[in-house]
Parts: sequence; C-alpha cells; structure tokens
Amino acid sequence: MRSLLLVFLFLAAHAVAEPVTAEHRGYRLIWSDDFRTVQLDPAKWSPAYPPGVHPLGCNNEKQSYAPENAGTRDGSLVLRAERRTREKQPFTSGMVVSHGKFSQRYGWFEARIKVPKGKGFWPAFWLLPADKTWPPEIDIMEHKGRIPDAVWLTLHLPQKGTWQPKSVGEEWRGPDFTADFHTFAVEWGPQSMRWYVDGIERHRFSGQTPAVPMYLILNLAVGGDWDGEPDAATVFPSEMIVDWVRVYAKP
Repeated sequence: MRSLLLVFLFLAAHAVAEPVTAEHRGYRLIWSDDFRTVQLDPAKWSPAYPPGVHPLGCNNEKQSYAPENAGTRDGSLVLRAERRTREKQPFTSGMVVSHGKFSQRYGWFEARIKVPKGKGFWPAFWLLPADKTWPPEIDIMEHKGRIPDAVWLTLHLPQKGTWQPKSVGEEWRGPDFTADFHTFAVEWGPQSMRWYVDGIERHRFSGQTPAVPMYLILNLAVGGDWDGEPDAATVFPSEMIVDWVRVYAKP
C-alpha cells in the first residue's frame, strides 16, 4: 500500500495540466479580430489612447504612438517600435485600443502574441474602464524585454484615501516569450479572476473585482519606469505581433 501511495503522489506532482479554453468554461464568442484585413479595422480599433488617458511621457516612457506604427501584415497586427523622433520623444511605437468601439464587463479576454526582445521594451495586453476612470486596471500580460522568460499578470484596484492602486499580481516564469507566439487570457468574474498562459492557469485573485465595462489595449511602450531605457544592444526597429484577439461572455 505504501509503495502505491508513493507512486500516486509522484504522478500527482508531475501531472501535466490540460489547457483550458473559454468554451470549456461555458463562454461563447462575442467579439474578435483575426487581422485579415489589409488595414487596421477602424470599426474595432483606434491607434491611440482616448483623450484624457495616459498623457505623453507617463511612467517616463520615451515613445510617441504614431498611427503608421500600428497596422496589419500577413494576417497579424504589427506594433512597430522605431528610433524616430516624434512629439519630442526619441522613439515612435504602435498601439491599438477599442475605446468607444467595444467594451465589456466580465468575461474571458485573450490574445495570441509574440513580444520583442531587448531592454526597454514594454509590451502589454490590458483593460481599462470605458468611463476613463483609473484605477481599476486589469493587466492580462506585461513583459520586460530584458527578461524574455517572464510575464506579469496583475490586477490594480482602487484604495480609499489615495490615488495609488492596490496591486495584486504574479510574476510568472516560463518559456522565452520572445521566441514564439503564446496565448494570454484572463477570466474575469464578479468575485474572482484567473490568468492563463497557453491555457494553463498561472495566477488567481479571489475577492471583489472591478464591476465596470472595460476596453482592450495592446501596446508596445519603449523606456520608462518598467524596464528602464533601451541600451546599445536593443534592436530597432522591433515588433510586437498579435495573431488574434477574442472576447467571450457567458450566455
């Protein structure tokens, strides 16, 4: 009996988790973009933050988001960072937001992404409130270009008496995320939130979650407080590539 128990414990400890999909969790597809159009779909995306959100130079970032740095190529969204001066910033880069076009409260939000390698790159897939308040903020995935095998999965919540948010998150180490595409998702419910990397749950929050509709953001920041400034080894131009984005809801 003791040997059987030891075998069971060994197998349990080394069991490979099965990937989870939105359909497995009872969701249905509500909104998506596979970027098969020749140009960015203006009915789904804008190439800049909405007015009054994230001013130029916020977080000491060094990029100016230029519309021409966000486009489609070969069925993917391409956000391109370049060493080019614009609006007195030393770099240009790309971003897309769904503000004013699509937002949702609760559900499953996911994207398949390949991020660039290099110190100073800050790619992210995240959600902000449609009413332009802050916090809350849901960071489905953030990456530091100088640490290829790590992603950050974070929820930022308001705190009474201060503008600074309460941040609850996880730094998860995995494969080299700059080498290939990976799927990042968050499952957002009223009392819990789960983050998935390639279908495997990697972080969970239990408690009251944001209860407001949120819009999607995909961006490639350069420099700033997160990963520091680019160095001599940082390659320009570099790209964040998004294969697809999907949003699900419960029936």
